[in-house]
Amino acid sequence: MKVLIDVTSACKSARNSGIQRITRQLFAELATRVPVTPLCWNRLGNFYQPLDSREMEYLRTPFRCYNGPISRPHAREDLGEFLRLLRNGSVDMLNILQDDDVIFVPGTFTDRRMQKLPEMARRTRARFVAIFHDLADLRMALLSGRRMKKFQNYIELLAAFDLVICVSNQSHADLFEFWKQNEVTAGVETFVEHWPLEFDQNERSAAHSAQPVILCVSSLTARKNHIRLFDAARQLWDSGVKFELQLIGSSTNWGRKVAREAWRLQSLGRPIRWLKHVDDRTLHQAYRECLFTVYPSLIEGFGLPILESLWHGKPCVCGGNGALGEVAWGGGCLTVDQTSENAIAAGIKKLLRDQATYARLCAEARARKFRSWSDYIEKLFKHLQLLRRRK
Repeated sequence: MKVLIDVTSACKSARNSGIQRITRQLFAELATRVPVTPLCWNRLGNFYQPLDSREMEYLRTPFRCYNGPISRPHAREDLGEFLRLLRNGSVDMLNILQDDDVIFVPGTFTDRRMQKLPEMARRTRARFVAIFHDLADLRMALLSGRRMKKFQNYIELLAAFDLVICVSNQSHADLFEFWKQNEVTAGVETFVEHWPLEFDQNERSAAHSAQPVILCVSSLTARKNHIRLFDAARQLWDSGVKFELQLIGSSTNWGRKVAREAWRLQSLGRPIRWLKHVDDRTLHQAYRECLFTVYPSLIEGFGLPILESLWHGKPCVCGGNGALGEVAWGGGCLTVDQTSENAIAAGIKKLLRDQATYARLCAEARARKFRSWSDYIEKLFKHLQLLRRRK
């Protein structure tokens, strides 16, 4: 068996949000166990390509050539698409796929892969595996009409895969509800496998900086709810509560609104800093130095920054709905109604002022058990073996 893994989202830049981080780790872990071929989809040629040396570097060590924090590490990805089209050639998928092979697609896509992958599945006996993350943008109606339709088509397409792994119970329920509402016949196997989390233990520390710093790690998108967080912080600052709010995460087109508001508050003398998209060393340092984190996202498929905070022994103020609640349930989190700036403000104030609650949540965070990558890969192979016998 060999695995062909679609790493399109993780091989074009140093961007390292949730899906990119997980895709990189999946590739690394699978490569230690079975032959693995990483593939990149070219949206101009509408075919898969092998990775060149620079793309392999982004996949394996995204920060090796990273010169410093930037707001949009993925902004120049499209500029290289035409060069990749000419330089890298194409992969003849139908010729290289054997009956025992696996095509693994861990990211979301709405391009011509929606036509090409089902065609490959019909013409080969390889196993097609996808990871489903969430319906957040669809449920919040954050996409334009054309993009909304494409995303709906992608959710329907997942029913044509052999195996779909959902990242949370909430994402699993949302997927089946969508299929039911849209009368999609799904004979696909589905499982829930929560993301693992493993870091170097040397990065872990219970200490924090002398001045109270609250950290928010999240890309600057609409559903991450930064503006309401700013309103909550301003409410606390106006009442005399002292703390610094630090933001880490890449921006989007919509995120410019968040960035402008952060800079406006900073110009007024408010203690707020956007550190932009940072490398792992800087990210771990920020977790170590903060007092606790706040993750005001309205809806998630999983909520990886919550687990990262808890791994560092730092409590997190977050919502308790859906997948967020699944992550928060194990301890170390103060759940609030993140649709209310007053509730967010009250949660932050409680952890700043109530030492007993803060100490209890720190202890709970440090006591949390985190899933290992070896366990995740072992479960994945068990699913693949069952799928192989079925096919």
